[in-house]
Amino acid sequence: MKTILSQFCEEFGERVRPLLVPLDRFADQLARLEGGTPLKRLLPEIIDLRHQIRTLVEKVAGQQAYVIIFGPLKSGKSTLMNGLSAAYVSEVTTLPAYPCMVYVAHAAKPAFQITRYDGSSEPFRDLDSMRTLMGRAHADLARAIRDVEGRGEDFDPATHMPRALRRVDVRMPAEPLAESGAVLVDTPGLYSRMKFGYDLMTREFRDSAASAIFVVKTDNLFLEQVFDEFSDLLRLFSRIFLIVNLDTTKRDLQPDGNLGPSLEGRDPGRIIEAFESLAMNAELKAAWEEGRLKIYPIDLLSAASRRLRGPEMAVDGEALPPTLAAFGEFTTDLTHYLNSTEYLAAFLGDSLRQGSYLTSALERVCLSPPVVELGREIERRKAEIDRSRSVLEAARRLEEFPWEETLAKMRDDVVRITRERSGDLRRKTAEAAEGALARWYDGDESFVSLLRDELGGVLGACRDELVANASDVAATVLGSDVGGAMVRRDTSDDLEHVGLSVAAIARELRGTVHSAAELRSVVPEIPTRLIPVRRRWVDWLLFRSQAAVRRAVFGPNDTPARRIPREVKHKRLGAGRVALGEAIRTRIDLFFAETLARVTGEVYGAHVAAVSGQVHERLRKISKENASRFESAEEELANLQALRDEIARLDASRQSAADALARLTPTYQTIPEEEAEEVTLEGAAAD
Repeated sequence: MKTILSQFCEEFGERVRPLLVPLDRFADQLARLEGGTPLKRLLPEIIDLRHQIRTLVEKVAGQQAYVIIFGPLKSGKSTLMNGLSAAYVSEVTTLPAYPCMVYVAHAAKPAFQITRYDGSSEPFRDLDSMRTLMGRAHADLARAIRDVEGRGEDFDPATHMPRALRRVDVRMPAEPLAESGAVLVDTPGLYSRMKFGYDLMTREFRDSAASAIFVVKTDNLFLEQVFDEFSDLLRLFSRIFLIVNLDTTKRDLQPDGNLGPSLEGRDPGRIIEAFESLAMNAELKAAWEEGRLKIYPIDLLSAASRRLRGPEMAVDGEALPPTLAAFGEFTTDLTHYLNSTEYLAAFLGDSLRQGSYLTSALERVCLSPPVVELGREIERRKAEIDRSRSVLEAARRLEEFPWEETLAKMRDDVVRITRERSGDLRRKTAEAAEGALARWYDGDESFVSLLRDELGGVLGACRDELVANASDVAATVLGSDVGGAMVRRDTSDDLEHVGLSVAAIARELRGTVHSAAELRSVVPEIPTRLIPVRRRWVDWLLFRSQAAVRRAVFGPNDTPARRIPREVKHKRLGAGRVALGEAIRTRIDLFFAETLARVTGEVYGAHVAAVSGQVHERLRKISKENASRFESAEEELANLQALRDEIARLDASRQSAADALARLTPTYQTIPEEEAEEVTLEGAAAD
């Protein structure tokens, strides 16, 4: 037959425990995010909520009564824990004064475990290994706090040091705890530099059905700052037991000069009376008068010593000193409270309230700005994928586009404009050729030298200027709006999609494009047979032919490289000067016409090839970058959508738990006293 408490614990667990699975998944995904991601900032809060929900579920499932022990440093908290558990647990709870909570419960065999702020946990087989780790952890924590405070920030372990210790669980044989089902929770000392430990306690036990014990030494009882935090604690806990830790061995100077028992040992009640009448603030006074606060003057050291030594140390009929009797009164009151209908009602109601608080906190997380921003980021990723896909498709079409064929359509325009710009070049070339011929007649050079050095240089200069003109015209035409318009007309919006401008590329390449025309030989071919040579009397005498005479003057027909003195040229080639000049002019006319068309075509073709090559190179780069961006965006989108789906599952689980708790609340939040005293649900229903 199920009791009300067991039935509640079962129903509560069925409704709240399922939250832990999506919380674990969501926390794992958040942990894998990069540090700068806004959603990453939710990780400490998610881990904190997960820890609180897990603690609540475990508390309800184990029907555990948490007994929270707090107070200033060195007030006797660990000694009290020894006395309550009748076991030497202070060896654990005082190691070293690390600002985390220590949960002590009964178990047949000792077991130890630490839990960190990042949610990870680590078991230990013995106390020494845990002692070593906590010693290192304490030193690391102190350094981290100094560094953070040095930057002018408030230290938050969940943010600044996720590997800091949050909780220590101790399980060891302690029969009094086994009998009561109580879990002792030792809290960080108040007023320590590591204040966040106290803040954690207030979050951990918000709306929790726990009784609290505040331990303070008589030396600190009348210090106002000792009770600065007490108002918050009164709102947190259903019942608070205030233990004034006495030192009955203390000695005071007597009027006769001897040392005698101090007031703590003689009459501790007077100290309590003075505290009640003189030092209590209004909230403490009200809680004391309502019975929510009880005060016990106890020599904790003596009481714990007697408790640990066991019942064999007691003597039948022995009257206990008042300070030891007070310990028995305290444990009796604590036990009665934990077994009372008041505690049961508080346990049920506070568990429901804490569950509702935690589901509401989860709802705020699911609606928080980083989650809203996640939705926007998903839309941005989708838009980025669409853009990358559009660019990739446009780049593919542009790769297949006939660039050289399309740009070649402007070749005739380039030739025409180059011819117009080169109008004076033919005349200047002819004049330069006339000058070269005159210099040759005034020198002793061979006919080959005239063709190769003089006329070759003239024609080479003409060719170079034609190349320069053609290059300038080609670059201008390709880089003009006219050329760009032709390409844009055929490529639609694709160039705009990929961010390319053919005209801009042509302008960038200006002055860097070279063609084969610049390297081709330009030595004119003028046969010597076109040049009449005057015969000497000996030539007539020997009946030499004109061909033989020319060979004698110029050298062999194929290589007329014989040096011709100036006097010979004037005497024997004077009449041939006109013929030679006419032949040169004819060759220049032919050269200019052929070279203009050939050079312009070659130069423009080189520019078209360079522009086309650069377009293809940039398209390949654009395709590669966008393919990588597309793949990365798709992967990021999948991760973001997985996060959003996880949040949706978490929110659905949260909503289900919240609705279920709302349905449980009317049944369990207020339990009439007569129902709470029933053993079974069936009996309660029968009423």
